[in-house]
Amino acid sequence: MGNSGTVYIHQGLNQLFAAGRSLILVQTFEEDRLQNLLEGLAKHYGKELWVWSVNLGIQRGAETIDQTRHPEDALAWLSNREERPVIWLKDMTRHDRPEVIRGLRDLYYRWRDGGFAVISATSRLIPPDLEREMAWYQLDMPAQVELVAAVKQWSEELGLSIALSDQVISATLKGLTLAEARHALVRLKNDPPPEDRVLAVLQEEKRRLVSKIGTLEYIPRVPKLNELGGLSNLKEWLAQRRDLIVSTDDKDREIVPKGILLMGVSGCGKSLCIKAISSAWQLPLYRIEMTRVFSGAFGSPELAFANACRLMEELAPAVLWIDEIEMGLSAEGSSAADTVLSRIFAFFLTWMQEKPPGLFVAATANRIDLLPAEMIRKGRFDQVFFVDLPTQSEREQIFEIHLKRRGYEPAAFTPEVFADATQGWNGAEIEQCVIAAVTNARMEQRDLQLKDLYATRKQIVPISQTMEEQVRHIRNWAYERAVRASAEE
Repeated sequence: MGNSGTVYIHQGLNQLFAAGRSLILVQTFEEDRLQNLLEGLAKHYGKELWVWSVNLGIQRGAETIDQTRHPEDALAWLSNREERPVIWLKDMTRHDRPEVIRGLRDLYYRWRDGGFAVISATSRLIPPDLEREMAWYQLDMPAQVELVAAVKQWSEELGLSIALSDQVISATLKGLTLAEARHALVRLKNDPPPEDRVLAVLQEEKRRLVSKIGTLEYIPRVPKLNELGGLSNLKEWLAQRRDLIVSTDDKDREIVPKGILLMGVSGCGKSLCIKAISSAWQLPLYRIEMTRVFSGAFGSPELAFANACRLMEELAPAVLWIDEIEMGLSAEGSSAADTVLSRIFAFFLTWMQEKPPGLFVAATANRIDLLPAEMIRKGRFDQVFFVDLPTQSEREQIFEIHLKRRGYEPAAFTPEVFADATQGWNGAEIEQCVIAAVTNARMEQRDLQLKDLYATRKQIVPISQTMEEQVRHIRNWAYERAVRASAEE
């Protein structure tokens, strides 16, 4: 892309050209990309692309027009020509003198029969006297189709051989400018990472972008799906929709997954499930920090929340994680008792309905009964999954996973026996049992033994006993209202 000469007709700009808007302000940081888009539009409309800058004046192809460095001189020269080209005025926004305003207005009326004057700027700086004549357009981040073409071209130019598809790479880089995306690929060329770190390297540029807004956190390390014990129904649901989430086919638009809500007993792995979604779909994961939204450090809570959501639209396809959604967007948020929560809640409901395809919202809740019905109805979340206390076979898998993670062969520690003896335990308690046993063995400077696991098992009282009434309430509520994430035994 950029200076490559690749022709791509940008839909939004083309609509302004098709309407005969002869004076357009384009808000963008990407001059090289805008040049490529204007070249494509000029060719599409059978015109030449001329360029004016304050240091060179008007450049018509290889020719530089004398005495056109001053904006009023350039505008007068253009108005007196018979040609009706596409003229890109690079530095015109900083010239708001009366003679420049008059020159732009004259050009607007003279060129309404076919010429196009495009002014580029990094902010919306429309002089009040030109409010009705000048059209404004904010150039969005590169579309998926642009990025796919750019990645294919750059990979060939740089001689990159990456095991990931162009679709996955472009989805990972979505939300960056073309220049930022190319920097990420150049880094792969100059400092090749291990194969399993390629995605993480590509996502570094996005992490820098997200850190600027303050209310979003990029989650760099996510577990693989096979590191979750059990949850076969959830895993099957994710596997069936893996290709849909990054589909750019218009016929798939209405069936692209929008989001899921995970509810369940505390410690059963809801947060781990969301991280695994990112890994299973090879999509970057971002978490919205509601405490920062309400801190006031990033403007009013409503504005901070809306800005975070809109940035996520630019970063899509991606997974957005909202943790303990009932705490930040509870049922009380829909009442008039708290006007700030009420406005955020109303915005979120509309946004969930209208957000672009490829942005998948994964929310967790410990008390879904606190959420209003309008939030969890179909059309916003595709499915509500209940992550229950693990079954016996799942407890065995969880024991095996945590033993392997710490370098031990599970068969030597009879995980099936421990699974049978830990009924009512959640995944976090099983992990803590293994960690405590390994810690005790290390403190005595010896290897882990079976007796260490037996000793730590006796010291843990599961939450299903300490919070028995609350756990029973959650399970009873979910029994007929949610889909189990695990297959029943």
